[in-house]
Amino acid sequence: MKNLSDIEELASLVDGYYFLRNELTALPLILLWRCSDDCRYRCMWVVIDQFERKGWPPPQFHGKWPFVRILGVQEPASTLFSLLNLGIHVSMFKRYWREFNRHTPLFSVWIFHGVVSINGWVWSTIFHTRDIGFTELMDYLSAFAMVFSSVYCLGMRLLLDLAKDSYGAFLTGICVLFYLNHALYLSSGPFDYSYNLVANISVGFITLLICAALIFRNRSLPHSKMLAAAVGILSVSLYLEVNDFSPICWFLDAHALWHALTAPSVYFFWKFIFEDSRYLKKRVAIKWPMDITTKRKLNSVSLNIDEVLAKKTHCQKSNTINGVQFNVPYVSLFHET
Repeated sequence: MKNLSDIEELASLVDGYYFLRNELTALPLILLWRCSDDCRYRCMWVVIDQFERKGWPPPQFHGKWPFVRILGVQEPASTLFSLLNLGIHVSMFKRYWREFNRHTPLFSVWIFHGVVSINGWVWSTIFHTRDIGFTELMDYLSAFAMVFSSVYCLGMRLLLDLAKDSYGAFLTGICVLFYLNHALYLSSGPFDYSYNLVANISVGFITLLICAALIFRNRSLPHSKMLAAAVGILSVSLYLEVNDFSPICWFLDAHALWHALTAPSVYFFWKFIFEDSRYLKKRVAIKWPMDITTKRKLNSVSLNIDEVLAKKTHCQKSNTINGVQFNVPYVSLFHET
C-alpha cells in the first residue's frame, strides 16, 4: 500500500467515516457493530484484497477466518447450522417431555442434558452472529457444558447397567465441582485457549470410552446401533476441526461444516435416548411388576370392600395376592343375614 490512492482508501474506512456518511445499516447497529468494529471489518477486506493481488493465501485475523457479513451476521453458515442443531434439540426435548415422566429411569438426567444442549446451541448461534468477548466466553463455556453433560449422562447410564446407580450422587458432585472450577478459571483473566482445547479433547475422549462400554454391554439391543451411529458421525466430523481451511466464497468453512455434521449426530443420540428410556421402563416393569403406589391403591380398595362385606356377613377369610391382603367372605353377597 505505497501509493496515495491506497492510503486514501484505507483512511476512508476509519474514524467514523461510514457513520458520518450514514452507510452503516440498522441491522449491524442492532447487533452491536460499533464504529471501531465496522472499521476493522472494512479494513480486513482491504488487506485481503492486497493479499489476493499478490497471490498470497488469505490470512486469519486474531486467529479467525474472514467471513462476508450478511444482514449484520458475522458468520452466516455457522449461525445457520447452529440454528439447525438448536431446532433438533428443542423438538426432541419437547417429545421426550411429553412421552416420559419422572418415574422413567434417568428421566431427570436426560432432561438436564436437553436443557444444557439447548442453552449451548443458543449461545453458539449468538456467538456466530456477533463475535464479541462476552458471547465468545459464553459460547466456550456452554459448548464445554454440552460435552461435559454427555459424559455425565452416559456415565449415569453406565452406572445403571453396572448396578452401581447408588454412586450417582458422588458422580454428580464431582462433575459439578469440576465444571465450576473450569468456568471460574476461564472467566478470570485472559482466556486460556490451550487449556480449553485440552479440556474438551480429554472429556471427549472419556465420552468415547463410555460410549464404547455401553455399546459393548448392550450390543444385543437394537438401539445401541443408534448410539454407535451418533458417535461415528461425530468422530468423522472432528476431522474437519483438525483440518481447517479458509472459507469457500468467504461463507463456508470447516467449522461451519462441522456444525452441519453434528446435526445428524444429535438426531441419532436423541433416538437412542428415546429407545433406551422405553427399554428401561419395560425392564423395571418386569423386575417390579407392582410398585408401592399400586399396592397402596389396592389396599385402599380392599378396605372399602371390607366395609361392604362387614354389612353382609361376619364370616371372612383372608387371602394374600402379590403381597396385598384381601378379605373374602365365605357366604354369598346376595344372601341376606
